[in-house]
Amino acid sequence: MLRVDRLRVEIQTEEGLYGVDEKFNDGLNFLASGDNTCGKSSILEAVYYCLGFEEIIGGKGEKVLTSVYKTFIESGDKKLYVLEAKIYLQISNGSEVVTLYRVAKMDNRDTKLITVYYSELDNIRDATLVEDTYVHMPNSAVYTQGFHRFLEKFLHLELPIVPATDGNQRKLYLQLLFSCMFIEQKHGWADIFSGMPILGIKDSKKRVLEFVMKLDTLSNEKKKDSLKTKEIRIRSEWELLVKEIFNAVGRETCEILGVPLKPSVLTKIDLTGIHILKNKQNIDEYINGLRKEYKEIDNIKPKVVDNFEELQEELNSTEKTIEEYEDTTRWFREHILQEKAAIQVLDNNLEIIENDLRNNKDAARLRDLGSQLNCLTSKDICPVCHQPINDSLLPSLEGVEIMSIDENIRHLEAQKVMLNYAKESHKHSRDDMDQKIQNLQGKIFTLRRLAKTLRSDLYAVDDSLSESLVYKKIELQTRIDQLEDLKNFIENKKERFEELSDDWKGYLKEKKEIPSSKFSAKDFEKLKLLRDKFVINLMTYGYKSVIDMQEINISEESYLPVIEKFDMKFDSSASDNIRGIWAYTIALMQVSMVKGGNHPTVLIFDEPVQHSIVPKDMEKFFESILSLGNNCQTIIGITVKDSDTKKAIDKLKEGTYNLIEVKNKAFQKLDA
Repeated sequence: MLRVDRLRVEIQTEEGLYGVDEKFNDGLNFLASGDNTCGKSSILEAVYYCLGFEEIIGGKGEKVLTSVYKTFIESGDKKLYVLEAKIYLQISNGSEVVTLYRVAKMDNRDTKLITVYYSELDNIRDATLVEDTYVHMPNSAVYTQGFHRFLEKFLHLELPIVPATDGNQRKLYLQLLFSCMFIEQKHGWADIFSGMPILGIKDSKKRVLEFVMKLDTLSNEKKKDSLKTKEIRIRSEWELLVKEIFNAVGRETCEILGVPLKPSVLTKIDLTGIHILKNKQNIDEYINGLRKEYKEIDNIKPKVVDNFEELQEELNSTEKTIEEYEDTTRWFREHILQEKAAIQVLDNNLEIIENDLRNNKDAARLRDLGSQLNCLTSKDICPVCHQPINDSLLPSLEGVEIMSIDENIRHLEAQKVMLNYAKESHKHSRDDMDQKIQNLQGKIFTLRRLAKTLRSDLYAVDDSLSESLVYKKIELQTRIDQLEDLKNFIENKKERFEELSDDWKGYLKEKKEIPSSKFSAKDFEKLKLLRDKFVINLMTYGYKSVIDMQEINISEESYLPVIEKFDMKFDSSASDNIRGIWAYTIALMQVSMVKGGNHPTVLIFDEPVQHSIVPKDMEKFFESILSLGNNCQTIIGITVKDSDTKKAIDKLKEGTYNLIEVKNKAFQKLDA
């Protein structure tokens, strides 16, 4: 929730301090004046501005504010030149209170800087925690020092990530959210949410309404997107797995049966149904045949040949080479582990540097905006003894100076470049050693086969055997090894099939749990309640442009009111269009309050009585706000020039509302 507790505007002129200092209550607040040019809108602008929501008014920064904040104010017949303009806004979230400070005009302090005092306005000089933040700059909605990031956390909101118009995903901005609660005078009464700024969010009104009412559609869409990604991944990995299997089988001139070509939930029977064939024979039978043929050669009566010593010497040399290669492989593996550890350390250091760099850049950004925090420590001076202090816990060394923020940034960026270079070097070394291991393993495999053959030749080779018979043994053993490797490969791939099958089963289960309709049962309840509350409000406020109220519906596409699928405003008179905006804005908060939505339960209406609204309907509007109780806050800027408006307010029960009267000019002489 958000509550506006107090607003203080200080405008320093050549003849002293002018401004306004007003407190607001829970429930209904009137900011009333006898004329439309007394400064009510300027006061409400200050609220928008201090919250960083001036885009709702029509722009960014101080340029959207009236001249009273920037050039001159009127005091009697005089025009006083504005030297400085400061705005303080005390807000609360129901349990915590902070005071926001933003300038509209001041040398050496940028208007993008907002200071947050964690205290009430009267106690900011004694605040133990003061924080400078920035607004309307890149990442001010996501970085720690961004003001709207602070405000989101302070209001206990968790804004969703939504599609942007450029195809990316972005956080739903607070300015968009509050544009459906803050209705300003110039643009806000043209249509429902006509003051919503364009900030590059796709279907921004729809996304805001989904969030305010806490509809499941947004989470359902996210789940659907996530499931779509999961489905694509599983299908892609399954297809790759099938391709690997057929390529491996093809290399050995074999066939394979029973491979599931598309994702499905597999059983043990499905997996045991995968068979490899060689020459139309089961691969196990074919391998047994090769072993039998090998054994027939192996069973020839052995004789000691004349070249026994040469064979023994060659065997010894081969085994020695194998041992050397294995030692080298172990050495590479150990060093690969070291390289991986080094890469991990560098990644951790890079993460720290990235964080430090971001913090220093934020500090530089705040400094450039004019941040001083109104305390001596910002000037590196101890507030107690007024001696110079350094931003370091290390003991000061004579002749050694601590680096400035800009030097820190340059130093950190140089460290980042150096660490990235070191990381790439370690990765290159790791990859190079990994490739060498692969090569060595291939050589070891070949040498082991040779050693096995040499051992066999030492004791099983007949001196009458031809050299071709020896090669046949090698060829048979090689073929057996290759087919065994193929069997093992397929068995491993079966395990992968099992894993992907489990993933697919989980995907199907999640898919089934998502409602076939984009709306959940709770969503339908909320939309029905929105429609019912809207229609009741319309009838209460005297809406006459539609004869049969049953024709009014809430669009399931836009969540806005329609009649026979057309925008309701096309059938509305000018005054009824205003009633429609009242009715919908109030209904939206009513739904959120009843159904536990995300509405901050605060509304601002600037001059809601437009286009000759009759007094009776105006009274009903005020009464409907009072019926909401003190669990929400409504601020209405209103002109009571005519007697009807004054009578409508006077008819309200005394003590049920807070009346702030703006007499003549809003900005009066203040005590310094």
